[in-house]
Amino acid sequence: MKLSTDFNNFMNEIDFSLEGYYKTMSNIIEYKDGASFWGSSTGWEDKVAMGDGWSYGVEFLAQRSFGKTTGWFGYTWSKSDRLFDRPGEELNFGKSFPAKYDRRHDISVVASHKFSEKIDISGTWVFSSGNSGTLALQTYEGIEVDQYGSDNHRLEYISSRNNYRYPNYHRFDVGVNFHKQKKYGKRTWNLSVYNAYNQLNPFVIYINEDGYWNGDDWVDVLKLKQVSLFPLIPSISYTYKF
Repeated sequence: MKLSTDFNNFMNEIDFSLEGYYKTMSNIIEYKDGASFWGSSTGWEDKVAMGDGWSYGVEFLAQRSFGKTTGWFGYTWSKSDRLFDRPGEELNFGKSFPAKYDRRHDISVVASHKFSEKIDISGTWVFSSGNSGTLALQTYEGIEVDQYGSDNHRLEYISSRNNYRYPNYHRFDVGVNFHKQKKYGKRTWNLSVYNAYNQLNPFVIYINEDGYWNGDDWVDVLKLKQVSLFPLIPSISYTYKF
């Protein structure tokens, strides 16, 4: 279900739109708790469960599409949940949980300016709430017993599925075009910078075991580690249209 309202040509300069949506999903699949990606002893069908989901939100857009300076501002508030409570296919103890790509806030700001027929510049800034993931944020001490005896063993406790929210994602991209009309076409040089302020957005977050010697005993310390991709990346390109 989708509801929308347009406020076209507001003040003869900017177009506004506001939309709301509600969507249901049936027979979607998720990996079962503790399912392993490795090995071929079981088929993929035995590693997944089937359930339902729903998402809803509100989207707002303000856009200027004419003149030397153009662009838009977009904002979305949304929520997306999953429920796997069918007998034999329960996830998260049969309770609802946020989807992996459940992002409460999403913002995009795009602007471009045409200085002349030869030069124009554009920039894009995006922001979104972090994805959700499953991490063992709590541990307790247990005893591991084998044929050689027993030993203390740390056991991980996961309170719920997708119980951890990644840090927010944001970046800024900028590019400049240099055009020149040739006899048989038009050539363009483009200079761009992806992630201009070198924001280290999280790609993967995992728990790393560290520690130190306090003089009498070894003290374990658990830390969250982050893997980031795509730092500041400059680029240059050349195109020719004829």
